Order: sequence, then structure tokens, then C-alpha cells
Amino acid sequence: MIALVLAMLRSRWARALTVALLTALATAAAVAAPVYVDRADRRIVAAEVAGAAAGDLNVVVTGQVESTGDGSMPRTFESLASGWLDAPGYESVFSAQFVAQPTELPVATAEQLSRISYRERLCEHVVIVAGRCLMGAGEAVVGEHSAERLGVKPGQAISMSGSRYDDLINKYVPAGGPTALTVVGIVRARDSAEPYWGRSGALADLTGPALSVDRRTLATFARPAELQAYNAYPRPGAISVASLDALRDWVVSAKRRSTEGARLSTDLDGVIERIDERRAAVRATVPYAVAPVLVLAWAVIVLAVSAAARARRFEHGIIALRGVARHWRWWLAAGEMIVAVPVGAVAGFSVAGGWSTPGALRYAGIAVLGAVLLALVVAVRTVAAPVSALLREVERRVPRWRGAVVLVLVAAAVATVQLRGADGFGGGVALVAPALVMLAVALAAAAVVPPLAAAAARRSLRRGRLAAALAGLRLARRPVGARVLVVLVVALASLGFAAAAGTAVTQRQAVDADVSTGAPVVLQVGASSRTHLLSAVRAADPDGRYAMAVVPIPASAAAPAVLAVDATRLDRVAILSHTSASVPRTELAGLLHPPVDGEPVVLTTDHIALDVTVTSLDRTDIAFAVTVAPRDGRATTAVELGALRPGRATYAADLPCAAGCRLVDLTVRLPPYLGPTVVLAVHNPPSPRWRVAPGASAAPADGGGVTFTLPASSRADAGILRTVDAPEALPVLATGPLPPEGTVGSFGGKSVQARIVATADRLPRLGTTGALVDLDYADRLATDSAAEDAEVWLTADAPPSIVDALVSRGLTVESRHTVGDARTALAGEGSAQGLRFYLVAGAIAVALAAAALIVGTIGGSAADLRALRAQGLPARTARLVEPLAALRLVLAAGVAGAVAAVAAWLAAAGSLPGLRWAGVPPLAEPAVAFGSALVLLAVVAVLSSQARLRVTYGTSSPSGR
Repeated sequence: MIALVLAMLRSRWARALTVALLTALATAAAVAAPVYVDRADRRIVAAEVAGAAAGDLNVVVTGQVESTGDGSMPRTFESLASGWLDAPGYESVFSAQFVAQPTELPVATAEQLSRISYRERLCEHVVIVAGRCLMGAGEAVVGEHSAERLGVKPGQAISMSGSRYDDLINKYVPAGGPTALTVVGIVRARDSAEPYWGRSGALADLTGPALSVDRRTLATFARPAELQAYNAYPRPGAISVASLDALRDWVVSAKRRSTEGARLSTDLDGVIERIDERRAAVRATVPYAVAPVLVLAWAVIVLAVSAAARARRFEHGIIALRGVARHWRWWLAAGEMIVAVPVGAVAGFSVAGGWSTPGALRYAGIAVLGAVLLALVVAVRTVAAPVSALLREVERRVPRWRGAVVLVLVAAAVATVQLRGADGFGGGVALVAPALVMLAVALAAAAVVPPLAAAAARRSLRRGRLAAALAGLRLARRPVGARVLVVLVVALASLGFAAAAGTAVTQRQAVDADVSTGAPVVLQVGASSRTHLLSAVRAADPDGRYAMAVVPIPASAAAPAVLAVDATRLDRVAILSHTSASVPRTELAGLLHPPVDGEPVVLTTDHIALDVTVTSLDRTDIAFAVTVAPRDGRATTAVELGALRPGRATYAADLPCAAGCRLVDLTVRLPPYLGPTVVLAVHNPPSPRWRVAPGASAAPADGGGVTFTLPASSRADAGILRTVDAPEALPVLATGPLPPEGTVGSFGGKSVQARIVATADRLPRLGTTGALVDLDYADRLATDSAAEDAEVWLTADAPPSIVDALVSRGLTVESRHTVGDARTALAGEGSAQGLRFYLVAGAIAVALAAAALIVGTIGGSAADLRALRAQGLPARTARLVEPLAALRLVLAAGVAGAVAAVAAWLAAAGSLPGLRWAGVPPLAEPAVAFGSALVLLAVVAVLSSQARLRVTYGTSSPSGR
């Protein structure tokens, strides 16, 4: 029997090869799911690693190490912590730092301190701006900003002493003798976003000037303690799909070892958790997308097997007539398929890359097992017909579609209800709701098209259109036509649905990326103050065309998130194309930064003396102070002028304002409880216009100046006297109403009065909830100067010189993000990648539909046409029947496929993971994809029909009437 089966294969090898190729296509379609998941996993890991800040991937162990009695530092921390950082693929850097003061200062304030630091392999990661890098003991290098603040140049000698804090005098004093240093170079980080620098940033000098030395020089300082740290950062390729489990286990065990003396901190576990979530989202979608493709592949195999079996019906009838046992007849019928299917499966598995993909064997096994079972059922069912039917080659009874349509409609309705349930996602079988809806429409079309084709055939026959009538009759009477129609409808609908989903996802990602980023390019920068940030950005881009300073104000429980921006540049730098505001964009700058009666008071002297007369005072502990914001980037400073005393006196103090300061306020430190009113007249006020707290007053004084009446109050700002250099109520562009008290959060953790000047549906960076304020005015209303999480937004065409100018003015660029980066990150979302597989599945489905057309057309019987030709049917008419029937089949599938795609979208698009927000997607791209597939299938239909004609009539066209 084996020899007989092989002989059958040799005699009709083309049909066996067709079954093998279709099995290969089915196997490749099934294996496409795990292959796609594997590639998606790699993309997710790569995108997450690329999008994470350097500090998120780093592992840091820090410890405050106290000096021994002889002034040296014990090596306990180094010995302990160095053994921790053995994470797979990581490299560690040791660093140490402490504060020091100029030797000539017997006491120092925090603003006068510098930081002495050591970092392994520093010179490998910096660019020399001037001088050279470290080579020997007693040498130091500084960053550009530190060099400017210290006023040093290469070759200059300085003397520094380690500092300790004296609680008695609230100042810093030397901890030991002086150490002579020679500044040998000014350096800049080669790449400030490099993981080598860790979370602190490159050459960070935000808390004061920083001097970098080598280990030998570090040991020459006497200091009470130093902060030591090990910073471990990943080498290229350290974080991959293969290493995730090992890294996850390592982080868990390492965190258990963290102590007070050696504290471990990392966000690596958060990064791994996000990766796991995205990978899970892909796995929750892809298997359900490949299910209808696999069913289509089996359907095509059924068509091919039934065509091959029908071609041998007469032979099987002769075998049955000669009394061959039934089981041997079954073996002869199934033998060809049993040989062809495994061969095709191995080929498809290999071509799809299954051997190197985890989990591919399981998917391939399902595909092959289904193909084998279907091939056996179809082949055996064919030869199980009565002998008379086999000898006459009569088609089996056409199956009724009504029951199948009702069953699938019910299943589709149940799955859709489950998908759109109260919790928004039913899971499980609900994810195949789109496929079930498409199949229901396809089955309905298969039940409706034959009667419609028969009616059209009768109408064409009455009108004398013989070719059209015969084509309609072939569609109405051939069972294979209805089966092919189901495949075509599901394939076209799958591609249309997938294209719509892909377009909707791409559109949503583009909008989300624009809104979440805020501007085409965003630089995360380090600035010593908001004044420093504003002045540096405005100096780097004086025309305001390319750059804008931005500082976020954290949200509180009672107030929305607020973003402080340089409003004069908002409409030119920020992405506002997705923002619908109540006023034109060009008016936003004027609304958020309106003119005020007074201008900022700028002090350009290093000394202040105020002539003050106190007329009402019953305490001697009420202090008087002035707060200034230095223009050179140093932090806002409160300078004490002394305690108020009755009568007229001069209150004087030194100011850090040689380079200019903005006067923030005068402060009378009233007691935090009710008491007598303090009245004082300032005869030489820095400004004639002042704003005071509710209940207080400011009036012109006799002989000039201003008289302030300050009742004692529990308000924190009761004694704060501000110049009128900002609006009384901060203008706000908001997405919703303000809190009932009419305030917004401001810098320093306090709230300020605000008024909404315009509204918008969404705002850059903030989305649908939040508010924008002007950074300059918000800074003037604050009492602190910290520029935490400061950013510089740039336009897409900003020249590179802008960044260089920012760095040269003391800003430290810590990271750089673009809209393109945000889109790449969003494209790596698990649900988005899962939905993108629908497009892959749709393309495979169309390929299967083309195969079904070929098999259904070439494998069909042409006995009726040959009989009609013998009865006088013109050759030209005979040649038109097959192409017309195939084209009508494709056209009917196109109409039904469009209906099925729309029905599936309406049923499931609002509930599928990644498409819950979707409404009507842009139709251009889905229409192009659907139309291209329809044209492709039409071409395949015509070509396969022509091939059928050659099979029926030979290589030349039939001649005749």
C-alpha cells in the first residue's frame, strides 16, 4: 500500500504539492504569533531601556562614613558594598564627597561651601575645555559653571579645608588643616546623560561649586565624614529578555541586604515591572488575533484536500467496486495527505523561524494537528460515498448554512456582550468577538449570495447575456463557491479591521506623544535657581524663537498640577496643535503675562541700609530681614537686618548682589499669635509701591517713604512686604475650574491667589487636567528659588548652538527627550504591539484568501462547460464564464467584507485592549489597504481562471463559433 500511495503521489504530484504548500502557509501563520511575541518582547525591552532615565537603570549603594580618630576613612563601606553590586551585566563606579570651605574663612555659610569629590575613571568621561585632566596629587578639575562661580582658571592655586557644622554658631568651621590644590583643568561631561554619572548628574554643582580630585588628594583632607557611594550601571545589552528573570531575582535579594550604614536604592525593579506589564499585554492579544487566521488556513486546506479527493473519485469508485476493504480504501484516500501535510508543516515551521522561537512548537502542533485531522475527515468522507456516486463523480449534498449562521451569530453576540461588560473587558473568549462577528457576516453572505446569484442569472438569461447567466449559475450551484466566499469575506474584514485599528492606534499615539512631551524637544536641566534658568534661556535665545524655560509645580490634594512656563514664548515653542483654547493662541502670552504697575526691583550693590522708624513695638525679638534672588544663579537668600527697636535707626547688612539681585521682599518676623500691631516707616524704601497681607496696610509716610501697619496674625505671610512686580492674582490657563478658594499651587509648597484668564480642553504635558501659569510671575510670588525638575523646551528647528549656549551659561543638561522618543515609547506599549499583530494577521489572511481562490478555481470541475461546448456554446462565451464568476465572487466578498469590518469595529473597537478610546478611525489608510487587497484578489481570480481555462481546453484558446 505504501508503494501504491507513492505511485499516486508521483502521478499527481501537483495536488500533493499544493496541499504541502498550504500546510506550510498554515503552519507559518500559526508560528507567526510566537515569533511576533518574541520580537515584541525584544522591542519592549529595548524601548523601555532606551526611554528610561539613566538613574532608573542604575543601582546605588550609599553610606555616610565617619572618620577614625586619626582623620582617615575606614574601608568598611567599600569592602561591604563592593560585593553587593554583582548584578548580571552591570559595572560599578566608586565615588566619595564631602564639603569644604576656603581656608581664609574661619567660619562659612552654606553658600560659601564647595564640594570635594572623587569619582573613578572621571577623565575617561569628560571633555577638556581648558587645561588638562587629573594626573597627580594636589590637582583638581572643575566644571564650567563651578569655575565661573569660584572665579578660577587652569593653573590657579587655591587652599581648601574640610568643614564641619558648628551647632553653637550655626555656621561651618574648618575640620582640620588646609589642603593646597591646583586647578589644572576645566571640564565638561562627554555625555551628561551617560549612565556612568548616575542620578546625581554630570559634574553636578547645584548645591555649590564642585572640585573633582583623585583618590590621593582626597585622602589629604581632614574631614569629619564623607558620603561614599557605589553606582552600578548596565553595560550595553545587560538588560534583555534573557536576563530579566536573573535581574529581577537579584534586585529582590539585594534590597534585603540594605541597612542604615549601606543603603541600596534603585528603580530597576520598577523598569522590570513595566516591561512585564507590556509583555503581558502583548500575550493577552496576539493569540486571539492568530485564531481566525488559523481557522482560515484550515479552511483552505480543506478546499485543497477536497479538490484532490474529488479528482480521484472515479479511481476510488473502481477500487470499491473491486471489493477492496474499507480501511484500505481510507488509507489510499488519506495517504497522499498524510505525507504532504507533515512535509509542508516542517517547511513552514522552518521558514517562519520557529526553531529559534520559544513556544513556537505548541502553535505549530495545533496547526499541524488541525490540518491532519481535517485532511483525514475530508478525504475519508469523500471516498465514503456510494460507489455509484463515486463512479459518476457526483457532488455531495450542499450543506445548509442557516444553522451555522444562527450558531455563530449567537456566539458573536455573547462574546460582544462579554467584551463590553460592566468592567470594560471580559477577557477570554471575548477577545475573539471581532472574529466571530466577521464570521457571522461571512456565513450570512454565503447563505444569501447563491440565491441572489441564481436570481441574477435568470435575469441575465432573459436579457440574452449568456456568459453572465452561466457565471451566476456557477456561483449559485457550486458548493465550493460559498466556501471560498466565507474565506474571502473573513480575510478582507480582518485586514480592514486591522488597518483601522492600526491607524487609530497611530493617531492616538501621535496625539499622546505631542501632549505628553509638550514640545518637539525637551531638555531636563539642572539650574541653581529659577532666576538662573530664565536668564540662561533668554540669553541663549534672545529672540524667543527656539527655547522656553519650564518648571513644574507639584500637584496637591486641593489643587491640580501646574506648569510654570515662560509665557512670552509659549505659542512659538510648545505643541498647541491639539489644544483648543477659549482664546486665540497668539493672545495667550498677553493673558498669562500681562503688564503690571511695578517692575522688579534690582539691587546692584553688595550692601543695603534701610532708614526705618518704628513707632509701635512692644517686643524686642521681632526680627527684620530682606530676601533677595541673585541674578548669577545662586539660591534665593534671606539676609537678616537685625531686631527691630523703637525709634529711628538704620538697618544694614551685606548682600550677595554685586552681580545684581532681585528684591523678593522685606520681612518682619511677627509672632505666630495675636498681639499688638507693629508700625514702622521706611524712609528710603527700594520701591514706592508695596503689597501686604490681608489686614495689613502700606501708606505714604510723612516726609517721604512708606508706613507699614502690620497687625499680628496667624498667617504665615502676615509680615511679608512685597514690591508690586507681579499681578495680585496669578493669571491661569486651566482645563477646569479652580478650587473654591480661588488659588493654585505655587513654588515653595504654598498656594497663591489666581484667576482663570482662558480655558482649554487639554494642555501640553498636563493633558486634560491642570493649569499653565507664567514662570516669571510665579517666581516673583514665591519665597524660595529652587528649580527642581527644570526643563528647557525647544522647537524642532532649534540650532545645536542653543544647547551649547545653555551649557555655557551654567545649565547642566541631564537628559534629552523628543516627540519621536515619546512615539517610540508609546509604540512599545503591549496593547499597541498586540493590536499591530492584527495587521500582520490580516495580511496573512489575505494571502490565505488568494490561495483559496486559486484552489477553488483551478480545482473546480469544468465538465458542465465541456458539455455545453459540445452542445454549441460559443468558445468566447465559455472563456468568459470562469473569470466572470470569480470576479463576481470577489466583488460579493468585498461588499460583505466591508460590512463585516464595520460591524466588528462597532461591536468591539471601544472595548478591546488598546482601543477602548477609539471612535471613528481615519478612513483613508484602511480604505487603501482594503482596496489594495480587493484588487489583488481580483487579479488572482482572473489569473487562476485563465489557468483553469488552459487546464480545460489546453494551451491554446478554444476555437468555435
